[in-house]
Amino acid sequence: MRLIAESEPTRIYASGGQDVNHLDEVIDGRRPDIIDSAFVILDFANGVRAALDLCMFAEASRDEEEVAATGDKGKVECGIPSSTLLIGKRQKVERMGTALPLIREKVEVDPELLELGDHHGATFFQHERFRHMLQSGGAPEVTLEDGLHAVRMGAAAEQSIKTGAPVAL
Repeated sequence: MRLIAESEPTRIYASGGQDVNHLDEVIDGRRPDIIDSAFVILDFANGVRAALDLCMFAEASRDEEEVAATGDKGKVECGIPSSTLLIGKRQKVERMGTALPLIREKVEVDPELLELGDHHGATFFQHERFRHMLQSGGAPEVTLEDGLHAVRMGAAAEQSIKTGAPVAL
């Protein structure tokens, strides 16, 4: 979200819990405490707001993974495994009543790639780019600092779930 928003989060609020997964497991006398569902709201320094709807038991739905971005020019949505990309352009006020067509594209994915990695083949491409970076001496697309921010954001969301209060970053 930081990379897409091109900004840093200033506040995170979350509600969630462990509702389905691992409830009947015990490891070394303790039950895992993995949050399997949550709603997370993020406010960014540049005014962008983002939301994460996490459900780790939503396999029986149209798409297991969905990403949507909404802004003043329209909305873009994509889904996995449907491989569908939807683009809706916002109308100017004077054109209301005349619907602009929704652009729907099917993104073709090599079936062999689907077998090589998780996340609808994306893991394969991540590994390929990482290998290329190592061989060419380039810089990583995602830095250690990016990873640190991701952990910090996740910890803030978990703190918000536990306390019921927003967490300022």
